[in-house]
Amino acid sequence: MGLCSVTLEREGGCIYLSVTGYKPGKMNINDIAGLAGVSKATVSRVLAGNPKVKETTREQIQKIINESGYQPNYLARSLSSRKTFAVGVIVEEMTNPFFSKILSMIENILNDKNYTMSISSSNWVREKELAALKNMMRNSVDGLIVSPIAMESDTIDILRKSSIPVILLNSYTDNERFSCVSSDNFQGGRLAAEHICTVPPAESVQVIAVTGYKHQTLNERMDGFYAYMDQDGSKRRRIEVYEEINTYEDGLNLVPTLLTRNRIDTVKTCLFVTNDNVAMGVQEGLLRHDIAIPGDVRLIGYDNIEFSGRCRVPLTTIEQSSGEMGRIAAMEILDMIENHNMNVRKFRLPTRLILRDSSP
Repeated sequence: MGLCSVTLEREGGCIYLSVTGYKPGKMNINDIAGLAGVSKATVSRVLAGNPKVKETTREQIQKIINESGYQPNYLARSLSSRKTFAVGVIVEEMTNPFFSKILSMIENILNDKNYTMSISSSNWVREKELAALKNMMRNSVDGLIVSPIAMESDTIDILRKSSIPVILLNSYTDNERFSCVSSDNFQGGRLAAEHICTVPPAESVQVIAVTGYKHQTLNERMDGFYAYMDQDGSKRRRIEVYEEINTYEDGLNLVPTLLTRNRIDTVKTCLFVTNDNVAMGVQEGLLRHDIAIPGDVRLIGYDNIEFSGRCRVPLTTIEQSSGEMGRIAAMEILDMIENHNMNVRKFRLPTRLILRDSSP
């Protein structure tokens, strides 16, 4: 192993080894095991991030690794375990701030366990989604986190028949094959409707909803919105819905139509938009046409992305916990990779109303 010195240090009631004299990269896993007084298998478990190691033992081994400059041979690990230590992640839009936060959290969790993340986006095109899936499977990723465009698709069919660990993100299914994590979007839609119904009648002559792609999450938001509004039939009849409004630019360009068809410059309006990014586009269009927010139009978004509180008029919105969604997805896929017999688990995360200036 070469010349070295080993010093015993006591800290917090535990004894640690301090190693000096090693040249970085010259040690091997047997050396680490010998210095720590543990088996080679225990060191391997620490390197792999396996939770089945006592915390004091893990800290002792990690201290030796850090001080010696030991660099694990990940290629050898991969060959010996037949793992790639890579997880494939497919989302609809990488540039969407909602998914950006999810991806950041997934990457942090995977990196902590010495896994890499292979990312692809479908951009709402089913053929791109399917091609990304096939490519990741060819590259033998150890697991997949997929935010599917639809629950009935070639992508889902392949995943259903595959033995690879997979968790569905931002979607919910009762299918026994799939673990999944999503927000309670039905609850979120109800919260938006409940807030609108608290607005004094003089300030809410008409209600308009703006939604986007035909996606399960957006459908659930509108279902929850309608369910609450159905408690008051008169309000239900006054809802006008604009569909396939998908981007900031779409929201901006919708405003002239709202002025012409819905006379929002003269008719008090409550506007529910099922996506913050689109809502911010709508807000910018309203302000350019000198429509007062919330004086003329009350505006409610959905997601509580980071920028929603920094708009010219801070946006009232329905918050879904994108960071927690990413955290759960990453932790679950790692557990599934380690234990192929792990039970399927399904998560629905609660939503909440965030009140800001656009609809106080």
